[in-house]
Amino acid sequence: MTEPFGLAILKESVPVSPVAMRLITFGIRALWTRIIAAHPLAASRPLLLSYDVHPSAEGPVLIEINTNAGGVLTAIEAARAGNDCCADLEQNLLEARLLALFQRDLLGPDPERTGVVAIVDDNLESQTLLVEMRALAQLIRPHAQDVRVVDASDLAYRDGRLRHGEDAIDRVYWRSTDFLLVEPAHADVRRAVNEGTTLLAPSPEAYESIADKRRFVEWSEHAELSRDEESGLSFRIAETLRMADRATADWYADRRDWVFKPVSGYASRGVYVGKSVSRRKLDELPATSYLAQRYTPHPVIDHEGREWKYDVRFFADRELVIGAAARVFHGQVVGLRESGSGFAPIRVGNACCLLGALALATCRGGP
Repeated sequence: MTEPFGLAILKESVPVSPVAMRLITFGIRALWTRIIAAHPLAASRPLLLSYDVHPSAEGPVLIEINTNAGGVLTAIEAARAGNDCCADLEQNLLEARLLALFQRDLLGPDPERTGVVAIVDDNLESQTLLVEMRALAQLIRPHAQDVRVVDASDLAYRDGRLRHGEDAIDRVYWRSTDFLLVEPAHADVRRAVNEGTTLLAPSPEAYESIADKRRFVEWSEHAELSRDEESGLSFRIAETLRMADRATADWYADRRDWVFKPVSGYASRGVYVGKSVSRRKLDELPATSYLAQRYTPHPVIDHEGREWKYDVRFFADRELVIGAAARVFHGQVVGLRESGSGFAPIRVGNACCLLGALALATCRGGP
């Protein structure tokens, strides 16, 4: 087990059926069509997306979408660990797809015109994915004039520009979880973005259109994204309701069927699995800023002689899947800090590699 990008990479592959892979591939395309039709600003520099999926006996279930998805380089390395035929070629192609995404949404096509590019987060030295941020900087550095990994507190607005030291910042890959730039500490960044002197991705507009968890309420009204008629399996969106729509006593009565999530949460923070939540905790939750999502149990695998839960994260360029890996963990919600947890390669039927599985999923037509 290694941690080249801040997250552990496991050797054991996690099985995903070819039918499930095909359903997910086409279902993500179908959902993106719906998103962009309802919210055109979703296409405003979303950069890297992740679609988090729970496999189930009835078919895969989509439970979350993120616009500043972490772990992509770890996932690419995990794919390499599970590749039996063409590891170097696959890694090069996956990184090329990632780079093309950055060039479109952040860097632009001409390295001589990028100016200074900053990868920015808060409390940088304590970030688990700091190693990955530095690796991403290394990946894009040949395609930009200057690339830096910067703590948000080291940026300031002076002389009409957002600056790091004396240097103006032209483009920002925004890793902070202040997705909408509303925190006072980020006022200088917000000013530069609003004035148009600094380009930022993922944009707040893309976050609101795609990753705000309240979108799941509207999407889940038409939950099915794709269906395989032969097997009867479908890829669907987890039913999601506003917590404020029901009384706390009603939620508590059937709490085992639900997971309670903050509308602007991240990394499972503030998430409560209903079967383990107390009535007192439910009473304390601010119902206007919480959602209830239909509980889909995590599948389990045997790993290191123990039973571990997992889900699968699909990294995507809008509607196009460009990478995937399973997240193996213990506990009620996803967490990758415990020893033995981490990203694992997925194995799709007889496909020898992730690229082969993606190609097979798309070349056979819709489910």
